[in-house]
Amino acid sequence: MNDVDFIVLDASSGGEMLRVCIESIRDQSVAPREIIIFDNGSPDAIRSSVARVIRSEKNIGFAAGVNEAYRQSTAEFVALVNNDVVLDRDWLAVTKQILDIDARTAAVQTIIRRDELTIDGAGIDISDGTFRQLGHGSAIAAALPHAWGVSATAALYRRAALGDRIFDPRFFAYYEDVELCARLHEGGWRTVVVPVVKATHRGSASAPILGKRAKRLRTRNRYFVARMHRGVGSIGALLLEDLKRRGSLRGIVEGLCSRL
Repeated sequence: MNDVDFIVLDASSGGEMLRVCIESIRDQSVAPREIIIFDNGSPDAIRSSVARVIRSEKNIGFAAGVNEAYRQSTAEFVALVNNDVVLDRDWLAVTKQILDIDARTAAVQTIIRRDELTIDGAGIDISDGTFRQLGHGSAIAAALPHAWGVSATAALYRRAALGDRIFDPRFFAYYEDVELCARLHEGGWRTVVVPVVKATHRGSASAPILGKRAKRLRTRNRYFVARMHRGVGSIGALLLEDLKRRGSLRGIVEGLCSRL
């Protein structure tokens, strides 16, 4: 058994999606030490016979929920996996090998598929001043450039690099993993995307729960990252991206200034 804890957040009372996710973690060829489900204010309390459940009576956000579960874990390595992800059986063996080999690597992911033919994400790209999932929508066989950072959709982290929390709770949800990668890089740590496909992402399960708030958070948090970390994101590039999406400066201002 490895010194690895898995953290999975769910705000929708569990169900089939969470069951399949947890099953894929239990079936890893390298057994994790513990699986922690953070029940983030779901309407009906989540129960599990194979995982430790920590419940919040209200949705405190992805970032704060992960931090709370992290504080109640003690493993040397911590895996974050979205509740709508299914891991291949050797996902943990592949990712942990990278952390074992290189003591200066803080976070690692594999390429994540959307389906058998299509990439969902192969790491975070910031090359054009915005923040994108590298390879999103591309064919699995496509050649991909080097990724700048690691997405928290399914990633393994080294506790020694994280300190007393994983994410900045002010982000609530979205782009908190981009800010984390910027922080890790500034601290001299490396992040690695292993160029093999070892997980499936079945689509965002959090956006319907957050409703219109999800759109506002996606807009606001990108600017947060660019303001917090020099050279990570460009305000000008983000504004241009939003102009193309929203069609007016007013729409951008509303997204940034709306009460969150």
